Amino acid sequence: MLNKRRAILALALAVAAVGVWAQAKPTVGVLAVDSPLYSSAVVSESRVAARLVAGDPLLIVGSQDKKIAVDGVPTLWYQVKTADGVAGWMPGSRLSFSPTAFKRSAFNSEEQYSAYFLMAARPGDKVVAARSYEKVAKGDVGYYVSYHDGGLPLAIVWERNLAATPAEEYLPSDFPEVLRQFVYYVKFPVVELAGESGVASFGKLAKDLPNRYPDEDGYYASEIDDEFPWYTPPEASYGYSDDYGDDYGYYDDYGDDYYGDYDEDYVEGEESYGMIKVGSTVILGKHDDVNGGANWAGEMDAYVGQEAVVSSLPGADSQGFLVVRVDGNGYVWRVRNLTLKDRGETGSYGYRVGDKVVIGAHRYIDEDNNWADDMLEYVGRTATITTMEGTDGSNSYIVHVDIDNGDWYWRVETMQPAK
Repeated sequence: MLNKRRAILALALAVAAVGVWAQAKPTVGVLAVDSPLYSSAVVSESRVAARLVAGDPLLIVGSQDKKIAVDGVPTLWYQVKTADGVAGWMPGSRLSFSPTAFKRSAFNSEEQYSAYFLMAARPGDKVVAARSYEKVAKGDVGYYVSYHDGGLPLAIVWERNLAATPAEEYLPSDFPEVLRQFVYYVKFPVVELAGESGVASFGKLAKDLPNRYPDEDGYYASEIDDEFPWYTPPEASYGYSDDYGDDYGYYDDYGDDYYGDYDEDYVEGEESYGMIKVGSTVILGKHDDVNGGANWAGEMDAYVGQEAVVSSLPGADSQGFLVVRVDGNGYVWRVRNLTLKDRGETGSYGYRVGDKVVIGAHRYIDEDNNWADDMLEYVGRTATITTMEGTDGSNSYIVHVDIDNGDWYWRVETMQPAK
């Protein structure tokens, strides 16, 4: 991963250096399908320079002057370079192009989008905030300044006086001092390129922005943004309040309400993938809105009810629910809303009557753990599922088991398959 980040940084510096002199808009294509990168302009398995996947961006550095039939259609071959610096040739029939700029939704991962942004962006390129982040509000207009290898890698001059105090070591040595209060560092998914042909001059912005925005406007954005399918930050936005006690609900003179309804001695269980694993065929389901969010995009509606094969198990989203990736689309899907084909029911994690499981303690979901102290004696013990009981108030699937004589409802999400 470190080598990958260094390659991206080197590419960014190389593209920026060209942009400083020529200011020509780079041409970047995005792979529409998985494809080899060929070492010459001919389809041949003996001439493969790299294996690429759909969504990978490619910097176009040249092309042939005539079309050749590839994939059943006449197409140009393009000489390209990957984010890792690998050079080769790609038939144009496998590439997508944009007359302006690609949106985040054209990519299947943050790594692909980051690589694209650095290939396509020039110093002075206009950007738009696609989501809120601290003092930056969704819809704000800015101008790309520079990239550095860090947690907030993009320096942007925003068209608002943010009363900012940016780290100067990441700004160009000749960057106008009057613009520093307009600079705010952000992560890649916060911005999208506007795709304009020309770039702004920082010298002209230094004369314009302080006059247009003389007063500080450093408020914290409070709009709650939708999650982006491959980007699940710890918080959807960073709301600001002077009264932390009332807004956050945990500060009441350290009295009885300090911990709310939570039992500080209670040890929660952990969600398991259950019977679902890489290679499993699942039926996709719509996420429920729990623990503060649904991690859902409108484009995902088209896939609901479809079968798909699980390609990876990336872990939990920002609301704390395990997700999978599947072949055929670039979204992440919550396990709690999947159906394992021919096994179990929707949300049952693939469990069915007769399965042997290891009991786990429930966890809090929407401040409810559906738990009684008497259930603790069964945690860690092996049991057999006797009945499937649907869902509880948190929309978590529950079952009865044999070892407690059916006295308790057990959430399957914190069970493990017994070995």
